[in-house]
Amino acid sequence: MRRYLFCLLSPKVIILIIFGLVIGGTPAGTDLWASDVRPDEGHFAPDFALRTLEGNTVRLSEYRGQRVVLINFWATWCPPCRLEMPTMQQIYSEYKAKGFEILAVNIEPNAKQEIRDFIRELRLTFPIALDPDMKVSRKFRVIGLPVSILIDRQGIIRAKEVGYHDWANKASRTRVESLLR
Repeated sequence: MRRYLFCLLSPKVIILIIFGLVIGGTPAGTDLWASDVRPDEGHFAPDFALRTLEGNTVRLSEYRGQRVVLINFWATWCPPCRLEMPTMQQIYSEYKAKGFEILAVNIEPNAKQEIRDFIRELRLTFPIALDPDMKVSRKFRVIGLPVSILIDRQGIIRAKEVGYHDWANKASRTRVESLLR
């Protein structure tokens, strides 16, 4: 049965299928998949540009060579995100002056007021980036919330935490401090 399948396809379609498999099997020109099939520990973090809640553009590559970055994917309706954010604020306040940055990437469409209320309630001071169409979330293969990705100064992913993580605990502080040296 399988050998007859190709008889039903035109030669152009067969060539396109083979070409697609040779170049990696992902549709060219789409953001459905990450450019690096492994945006995970030990690999370069895919670059992105997002608008912040204030309307500025933030680009991950601008931090390369200068700062250790913690990217956190979150939403206002996510209970573990709410629990995790104060620990992120603690570590941000402590290490910001030493070269540490947080980019909290919110995935909710049309939720600016809810985000502002959330920030005010928890007294967050780190930048909030907006990813309402989830293009950046897909680049990092985020399938649940929260997800945190710790990136060194060279742009390499050093840790990926899925679910709630206490960023103010001793192990997390030690990990961040080692990257700041």
